[in-house]
Amino acid sequence: MVATDIVKTQVFDEPAWELISPTGARAIVAERGATLVSWKPRPEIELISSYENAEELDAGVGGRGLIMAPWVGPIESGTYSFAGNDYRVDDAGRVAGLAFRQNFKRSSSGSTLSLRTAIPASRGYPWPIDVAVHFSLDSGAEAEEHLSLTLEVRNVSKEDAPLTIGWSPHVMLPGLGAVSNLAISVPSRTKILTNRHGIPLPGESAYAGVNMPMDIEYLGSAKLDDYYRGLVPDNYGVVATRVVDPASNSSIVLTQEPGEAPVVHVNTGDNLERAPRTAVALAPMSHVPDAFNRPDASGSIRVSPGQSRQMTATLTYRA
Repeated sequence: MVATDIVKTQVFDEPAWELISPTGARAIVAERGATLVSWKPRPEIELISSYENAEELDAGVGGRGLIMAPWVGPIESGTYSFAGNDYRVDDAGRVAGLAFRQNFKRSSSGSTLSLRTAIPASRGYPWPIDVAVHFSLDSGAEAEEHLSLTLEVRNVSKEDAPLTIGWSPHVMLPGLGAVSNLAISVPSRTKILTNRHGIPLPGESAYAGVNMPMDIEYLGSAKLDDYYRGLVPDNYGVVATRVVDPASNSSIVLTQEPGEAPVVHVNTGDNLERAPRTAVALAPMSHVPDAFNRPDASGSIRVSPGQSRQMTATLTYRA
């Protein structure tokens, strides 16, 4: 069996890696932030909305393809408390953590691209962590193409640390210049209600029941920037969020393990300064935003010294 080939390349004159599967599918991952910047199941089809230049990539403008760690989503006012101490994070990392600003390096050979970085302790997050990201390509029996990511973040400090993780690929279907004609389905029982800054409402008031699945047959002018939990796995034990072009029946499906990533964020990109509403962000997450400040998450965010938090997510394209 022919394995996926992995070659060194560049994107915006910055170091990157390209995965090339036996079927011809390709993906490019920048070392900056271990950021997925391209996924082409065929040469003429691009499924990832990414950055236009190195400045956008370095700053994570628009949050495209971000590895999120050691926190996900916004932190209210950029401040939180843990183990009796108060901390403030800088504005650049308030929404997406620290990993997206790191330079990753390939850590092993083989048909899986494994990238790693170490994030040292800082004033706003005084617990050093190691971050490993693994990308792989695969194909199915019905010509579907898969791109899988496994994210593992380890607490290498000598104390318990708050730690939440996520990933935010922005996906688009071929032939569509905007998201309006798409259908979206999320197998969820609960929508997370937030304020205008994307911070969940206090306590149980944040959780509103919805009919399962959350199903929009025609997006139209609807604007989504919504988080869902109470995710319901399918017969294979995974949660499948679907984005479909009803005209062609092509689709991109995000699958995630509900035990690792019990939250999914769906965003139609209306607030992006560049190319709004041209892609849909599908973000599996270990916790709701601002979990560092939520009493109902105080136990689950805690990771012991030497322990890690991990999640696997797969994007599947069907023509």
